[in-house]
Amino acid sequence: MQQLRIVWFSALALAAASSCSKHQDTAAAGPPVDDTDLVMCDPGDGAPAVSGDAKPASAPLGRWVDPFIGTGGQGFAVGSAFPGPQRPFGMVRPGPDTSNGHDATEFSHCSGYAHADAYIDGFSHTRMHGTGIADYGGVALMPVVGMTDAKQKQAGHRQKFAHKSELAAPGYYAVTLDDANVRVELTASDRVAAHRYTFPVGSDATVVVDAAHVLANTKVDAIDVHLDAAAQTISGSSRVKGSYSARAGGVTIYFAARFDRPFAKSGTWAEGAWASFDTTTSGVVGASVGISFVDEAHAKQNLAAEAAPFEQVRAATAAAWETALGKVIVEGRSERDFRIFYTALYHSLLMPTLVSDTDGSYRGFDGQVHVAEGFRFFTDFSLWDTYRTLHPLLDLLYPEVAREMLASLLEMGRALGAMPRWPVSNGDADGMVGDSAAVVFADALAKGVPNVDYAAAYDILKKSATVSYPKGRGGIAEYMQAGYVPMENAGASAAKTLEYAFDDFALAGLASALGHADDAATFSARAGAWKKLFDPAQGYVVGRHADGTFAPAIPLSWQDYYAEGDAWQYTFFAPHDPEGLAAAMGGKGPMLDKLEQFFTHAACKTPIVGLPQPYYWQGNEVDIFSPWLFASLGDSARTARFTRWIVASLYGDGPDGLPGNDDSGTMSAWYVFASLGFYPLAGTPTYILGSPLFTRATAHLPGGDLVVDAPGTTPRARYVGGVTLAGAPITGWRIAHPDLARGGTLGFAMRETP
Repeated sequence: MQQLRIVWFSALALAAASSCSKHQDTAAAGPPVDDTDLVMCDPGDGAPAVSGDAKPASAPLGRWVDPFIGTGGQGFAVGSAFPGPQRPFGMVRPGPDTSNGHDATEFSHCSGYAHADAYIDGFSHTRMHGTGIADYGGVALMPVVGMTDAKQKQAGHRQKFAHKSELAAPGYYAVTLDDANVRVELTASDRVAAHRYTFPVGSDATVVVDAAHVLANTKVDAIDVHLDAAAQTISGSSRVKGSYSARAGGVTIYFAARFDRPFAKSGTWAEGAWASFDTTTSGVVGASVGISFVDEAHAKQNLAAEAAPFEQVRAATAAAWETALGKVIVEGRSERDFRIFYTALYHSLLMPTLVSDTDGSYRGFDGQVHVAEGFRFFTDFSLWDTYRTLHPLLDLLYPEVAREMLASLLEMGRALGAMPRWPVSNGDADGMVGDSAAVVFADALAKGVPNVDYAAAYDILKKSATVSYPKGRGGIAEYMQAGYVPMENAGASAAKTLEYAFDDFALAGLASALGHADDAATFSARAGAWKKLFDPAQGYVVGRHADGTFAPAIPLSWQDYYAEGDAWQYTFFAPHDPEGLAAAMGGKGPMLDKLEQFFTHAACKTPIVGLPQPYYWQGNEVDIFSPWLFASLGDSARTARFTRWIVASLYGDGPDGLPGNDDSGTMSAWYVFASLGFYPLAGTPTYILGSPLFTRATAHLPGGDLVVDAPGTTPRARYVGGVTLAGAPITGWRIAHPDLARGGTLGFAMRETP
């Protein structure tokens, strides 16, 4: 989720809290009111028996990916996925931007596409995946029959479509526009989108190039368009100011579109251009669109380097996805599980975004053009979300890409004087809370990602964590003096405190690995800052004033000292200190009981569709480690019970198949880990063992193949009776990255009872 949501959904959040008011409690532990119908509820009861032999997901693995998963949903359950094609982490993301015949609302159109819509407004080339804010857009192409002045506007060239005409696969999208009866096909290389339109033979085939195209709640200005009929090209630029990019002054998108046929007629207007084609013998018109964030010359350079015949680009992109997806091969008894898993892996590889051109040029955070040497430059890091799951997944499976992303973050940090919080294009939107890059660098070092200047990154991170300055941590002076961020420091004070505590835990590990023992001790002590906000009288983590008094807890409501969450959800956010959390709650037993209440309310009560969920909420980042707290304290059974409930109930293979915004792959990466049976404690080499969904999974790691073997797993047999690695029993429910990274067989003995 993104913080923008709080503003216009605050009333809905309060409504959700109000509707559940009979379950509010203020006790440190003990049952909530009206709990009698929950105690015996088991979210796994009634799971169907599974028969038949397990089989591997057959090749090509791209056949199991459904890009329409997560393109729908309601309210806070909107996935914000898009069905258009791209390369893994590619720069260009061509795809349909939809509406219901009027201006689209941002909340359901953050990626430009909403599955409930019936109109396509244009096929733009830049967007983000899974975020809770809309950004990018800019130039869009739209095939029409005949050109009129009305079709210069987005509302004038939008057309109806039906989902039955859509096709989507990794690297390919197709749809039929009903009004013009045009078949549209799209594919993409890293920096060039390929369009293919099939018009009716003999029609007045026209393509509109709209440089003023907008997504919901975005604005476009500083438009520049050039038409060169002799070269069959239309090029130019537009500056987009989206929900986040506007904070950094906007982002200029440069484009160069080259058509594969001569123009029969053409023209321009202030915000775009158009070209018509002779369809006497053939209605097929192709266009290749190169983009750049440096200048128009680089957009043309990218176009020259990567443009190729449509089917050639499509095949190369499908092959790139096959290689990326092939990092993990799963076996199981359910094709539905294959679809959800490989789509989750696919969604995990869409962002961050490549922004360096074919010659390595990129526009840096100082506004100047630089050349990336030895790495590709990436941006669009939703760090508050992705540090928890996505970056650990990349560190495990794709360390070379992870290295390039760390190099990119380091260059941003050097230009800004601090690590960015939410970098978008070549600026920092400063979104959400915390200093999440600290965890990203600590995780990579702990996982052995090579050839990263960790010392330089640490110097920047340490300054942000110890010195008060504009780009550093907000409220850091008060945090260091009082041990927490007081409520008087403006909004999200409790969320900042908890995130800083976890960031400091990660920094302690980073400092220790780099030989800074004194710093490690300091940051390790500061990692206990969450304790300052736990009020034993109320039993929750709450905001605290500068004079030391606690705010009254309203357990199921979003208070302004949290960031998108309530007291129940934030109270369990101390993933690095489960023993300390248990001690604060009166012991391991009371904590585990309260944690079970947290999940049981979520699992056994009818959800409030489209509204924030008041107890465990898989779509809320602050929650997503909570099911692993059970195993962190030695209770593997309840981790198995609730992670399997989440996997089975909150993910699906339809447009509503994500539990909320995917947040740049965060929720999808969670699913990948959970279904494999182990989950990262971000910033450390530690994984918590869970309950494998697949009978067998093979992860091709740099150090050797890791085989997760659980032949007895079924929806009923979700509990773990024992775990072995290379035949040797594992004691406890944790395993270290080096033990997994060298490969071997991680064996799970599964059973139907705890």
